[in-house]
Amino acid sequence: MNLQDIEAFVAVAETGSVNRAAVRLNLTQPAVTRRVQNFEAAMKDAPIFNREVKPAVLTALGVHVLAQCRDVLTAVAKLQASTTKHATPVGELKIGVAHGLGGIVLTSPLDALRRGFPQIKLQIGSNWTRDLIEDMRSGSLDCSVGLLTDDHIIPNTLVRHRLGAEQVVVVSANKAATKANGAPWHLRDLADEGWFLNPHGCGCRAFLMKSYERQQLPLHIIAEVFGEDLQLSLLAHSGGLSLIPRRQFYESSHRHHLQILEVCDFALPMHVTLIRQAAPGRFDAVTDLLTTELRAKLS
Repeated sequence: MNLQDIEAFVAVAETGSVNRAAVRLNLTQPAVTRRVQNFEAAMKDAPIFNREVKPAVLTALGVHVLAQCRDVLTAVAKLQASTTKHATPVGELKIGVAHGLGGIVLTSPLDALRRGFPQIKLQIGSNWTRDLIEDMRSGSLDCSVGLLTDDHIIPNTLVRHRLGAEQVVVVSANKAATKANGAPWHLRDLADEGWFLNPHGCGCRAFLMKSYERQQLPLHIIAEVFGEDLQLSLLAHSGGLSLIPRRQFYESSHRHHLQILEVCDFALPMHVTLIRQAAPGRFDAVTDLLTTELRAKLS
């Protein structure tokens, strides 16, 4: 048994497939399969996978073995980190950024990374927060910056660092912030209004839909529009409602034509959060700097 075989077993167990494990390890599928077979042979062919179901799942013994293998890989990572923590990180750092956060992340924080670690090559992609968490879990990303609510579940192989609070607000082009008598709006007051919303996959949209469903209210979606800035532009032009992070609203050139509504039965507090691997790694110093810069940016 060697570390490569252990890594292959852990990757297959955590991602749920040889294909995703191969992507994580940057190997071919046959190579991953061979390593897992070697690992099982070293385990005396003990039943660690139940292959009677498709896809195969871990047995009770397999769950125990996975925990032990994680401990081994964490110990090795700590040993490697202790000998390389003073070395300059090099290589490709893969960062995921939640949709809507590019204006925060892709400015001074990344400038600081480039100045501090000139030998790092940055590879940056954007996705919904739930998909970033899955990409982190599968090892496709080194770190990510997402908009997290209390409903998001972070696997124990990852750690989160809260960077700053964010609130998603209801924005309108043709309503005042409150009713004429100064009272806040209710969702039922907005039931006849149309919405510009992100496509499926957006956590804010899902939260709004559940809020409407709980009150058995109809939700009228005028258009699915990818990106809050385009939503604000359409909102200012044609009216309706949209969900926008408060910080992004105040940075928009369209804000003077729009209004944040006080809606007493709708609140969506979120946190801008950096997610990283729990095990020590060669990019720890880089992610530490990114965390510090983002906290300063959001303070």
